[in-house]
Amino acid sequence: MNHRNIRKSVLSIALGVCLASMAPTQSAHAANSDGSMLGTAAPGAVVTVRNEETGFTRTVTADDEGNYRFPFLPVGEYRVEAHRDGTLVGTPVDARVSLGNTTKVDLGSGAASLERIEVVGDAIAAVVDVTSTESATNVTREEYSRLPVDRTLTDVALLAPGLNRGDNDLGGISFGGSSVAENAVYVNGLNVTDFYNRIGFNSTPFAFYEEVQVKTGGYSVEFGRTTGGVINAVTRSGTNEFHAGAELVWEPNQWQSEAEDRFFNGDRYYVARFDDYDRTSLNVYGSGPIIEDRLHFFAMYEFRDFQPNNTSTAGTTYFQGDSDDGFYGAKVDWSITDRHLLSFLAFSDETETVRDVFVFNPTTGERGAQTNTQFVQSGGDNWSATYTGYLTDSLSVKAMY
Repeated sequence: MNHRNIRKSVLSIALGVCLASMAPTQSAHAANSDGSMLGTAAPGAVVTVRNEETGFTRTVTADDEGNYRFPFLPVGEYRVEAHRDGTLVGTPVDARVSLGNTTKVDLGSGAASLERIEVVGDAIAAVVDVTSTESATNVTREEYSRLPVDRTLTDVALLAPGLNRGDNDLGGISFGGSSVAENAVYVNGLNVTDFYNRIGFNSTPFAFYEEVQVKTGGYSVEFGRTTGGVINAVTRSGTNEFHAGAELVWEPNQWQSEAEDRFFNGDRYYVARFDDYDRTSLNVYGSGPIIEDRLHFFAMYEFRDFQPNNTSTAGTTYFQGDSDDGFYGAKVDWSITDRHLLSFLAFSDETETVRDVFVFNPTTGERGAQTNTQFVQSGGDNWSATYTGYLTDSLSVKAMY
């Protein structure tokens, strides 16, 4: 199949999946990089959701039974309110739309003859999406910053139940006992899994993400090419306020604990005590409006210096590496109108590690003569453009190129 036919097939499949959202009572199937909202209001009421940070606004009309639904909402915080005949129905509600989930918000019936009792308390976010059969765990950037785990997508995914690190030289993650080569990773709906080896994915800095969802079972067919699990992530976006910041992280090899060699029947078969690394990263970012309420940007650059040192399994060869390629990423969101959205994502994690190879004595820890120099390349350039159209209250489409 040529590239033109592949592109046509991908667009057709994506359009077909998204057209399924026209059913008013159907729950959201994680729509890749967004979520959904549904609930009840007064029959015929006009329900409005608005993201105060970006100005994004959508309205739908509740049906004869008072049901309403918003598919394909960008992840974020929303103010939800309903009006009928120009009069506010119920009380406006603040709600968060999380990645791949359906948020349920009921706005009241608007009956004026009933006595009203209002109970005020702290808002509690629903942790279970009862409209979906998915088994999934969501972690936001704010939550992750408070957790004592490493700053990688792999370590965040391991917070979900049923996941383990791959117990072999391939690394990776095992979902419920599946092979580490049976998973898929998506960033803003773009599949960034290694299609050839199936044991890796793009090494994007975690500061680039807004929210991560780990799917362990029951997920939609749109997340294909996997019999293990799915890591689905959405990147940060700009708002109507300008923001900028920097983050410096240094991991010196002198502060790392020493790994232990492995023995079987008294014989050493795996040498690990000489393995270490020194890593430094400086992350700088900026975001804000290009046109307030309509066009926003988020951009990030990370200076990286990584110096890994390790031996071969038997310990007879020593590898001294050096990699200093930086990461860049950007996202632009354009609300053409309240019913037509266009997003552009681009990032590059192209990296080359130069490794000098030496003869090594694992008993004395002495390094001998250099025998070779290896050049290991990974990563690459990635980009995608996504269109979301809210054509009617019951018909929405989504397409990615």
